[in-house]
Amino acid sequence: MKTALLVILLGCVLPAAEIYGYKCTPTGNVNVTANGRPTYAGQFPHHALLVVQFGEQETRHCSGALVDDRHVVTVAQCVHGSSSVMVHLGADCLLEGDDKFRLVFTALEYTVHEGFNTSTFVNDVAVVRFTDEPVRLPPWVYPARLPEADEDQYVGQQVLSSGYGLMNYATEGAADALQFMRLTVLELEACQEEFSFVTSESGTFCAQEADHEPNCVSDVGSPLVLKEGRLQEYVLLGLASFGQKFACNYGNPGALQEMRVHAAWVKEVLSKVD
Repeated sequence: MKTALLVILLGCVLPAAEIYGYKCTPTGNVNVTANGRPTYAGQFPHHALLVVQFGEQETRHCSGALVDDRHVVTVAQCVHGSSSVMVHLGADCLLEGDDKFRLVFTALEYTVHEGFNTSTFVNDVAVVRFTDEPVRLPPWVYPARLPEADEDQYVGQQVLSSGYGLMNYATEGAADALQFMRLTVLELEACQEEFSFVTSESGTFCAQEADHEPNCVSDVGSPLVLKEGRLQEYVLLGLASFGQKFACNYGNPGALQEMRVHAAWVKEVLSKVD
């Protein structure tokens, strides 16, 4: 993507192939550094790994969030113009074949927000439908809750982002295993200091590591969530959308699509298959 803004890359890699009891095949990616932490199996049951094909030559990886038993939400830039999308649920490792209980689906279709702008990332949201019939999900796969339009934005609160720290859409520069980081939701004014075009109407907000440390855990579409209720219950606050190209080195804020704003559109898309 040839623009001053690069896809938000908030991620970290630990060199060990075995983390918290599960083993991941080393990818050989050694250039990802950023203060992330390894997840334990099932910690983020809503996290979806998307393997996206563009024609015959190009394969990209990004993330999304499971929101019900048939759909994943992600950012539009993840799937826009793609020829096929594979949805991986319950994956703790980047490479297929490592997770004993990974579920893999070939998506039936994806819907990109009609207002998506490839230059400004306005309405950078998409819904991926991976099955016609509801899937009986195992206990380690659980959807995140979509927020209501009038729900708190959780400014100043500590939230969680999960991802593989992809340095680009290919596998190089990605973590072997799923990583996470604690971030803080910023006030609009602080977000505008980084991205002047972000407004209260843009459907975008920012999050940053509390001490402004490098934070590169998230890849495109990575869910930003707040823990609520029981062990597996999270509310989906945002999806990683874009950031400055030097954020991985200096801890700059990243911009996310705000799910409070986009939840009504997502629910409308979900309702079309009922």
